[in-house]
Formats: sequence, structure tokens, C-alpha cells
Amino acid sequence: MKWSSGDINIYQQSKEFVDTVIIPLQPLSFGPSMRTSAGMADYSLLIAEETERQLHGRLFLMPSFTYLKLESEEALMARLHSWVSELKEEGFRHIFFLTSDADWKKAEHELGETLLWMPVIPMETMDSSYKEEIVKEQVKQLFQIILHKWQES
Repeated sequence: MKWSSGDINIYQQSKEFVDTVIIPLQPLSFGPSMRTSAGMADYSLLIAEETERQLHGRLFLMPSFTYLKLESEEALMARLHSWVSELKEEGFRHIFFLTSDADWKKAEHELGETLLWMPVIPMETMDSSYKEEIVKEQVKQLFQIILHKWQES
């Protein structure tokens, strides 16, 4: 399910079965790194949407947590932890952060939740069928991590 009015109705009716959430972490920067930042956002959102599509009914895809690359780590963590706190109060037991921004790997231990890091693959010039194939392969890898977390609890 996604953060949309139609899916919210479905979520509210089947809330007890939806215990997992994915939050895409998307950097925002301007200047020379603007294209890289946009590419990371595009790629992680493709992966997140395909994961949601395949796990529809068990997983909730949140709107992207967008942040400035210049934002301090303390400010980022404070904002992110407030999201996590709210989601846990709502009853979500499994919270995953999905990103292509390698900077999150450095702060992974501070997240307190599972970081799904996918190195960005430039897709803007790819054939759509090849792009679809790559995304599905990446999602298969995420499934293994998500399923492992589900089995742990």
C-alpha cells in the first residue's frame, strides 16, 4: 500500500496485517551534484514502488523522507527518529529505510532500523524492458532481507 487516499482506506481496514513499512531516503542537492541526487531519488523510488507492488497488503510505502545533503546529521537523525516513533505508535513492527545514498551507510548504526542500501544504476538511457528486469532483480535481493526480518520476529 502507498500513501494515497485509496490505499489509506484499504490500510485502515486491514491494519492488523500490515506490519512493515519502507521509507525511501532521498537526497536533495543543487549545483554539480544535482543530477546525481536526482538519479538516486529516481532509482530508489523505482525499487521501493516495485517492492510495494509485489508485497501489496503486507507492506506500506511511505512518502519519501527528503533531505538536503547539507543538512547536519543530528538534524536528520532527529527528524527520522520522530518518523520512526510515530510509525511504531501506529503499530508498524518492521521499518526499513531504502536509499542509494552511500552516506547513510556511515550512520547506519544510529538508525535503529534496517537500512536497505542499493547502489544507484543509471537508468535514464536504458531500454524500458531492460530497466524493468534490473529493478526486479534488485527487488529479489530486498525480499531476502525483508523475509529474514519477518522470520526473526
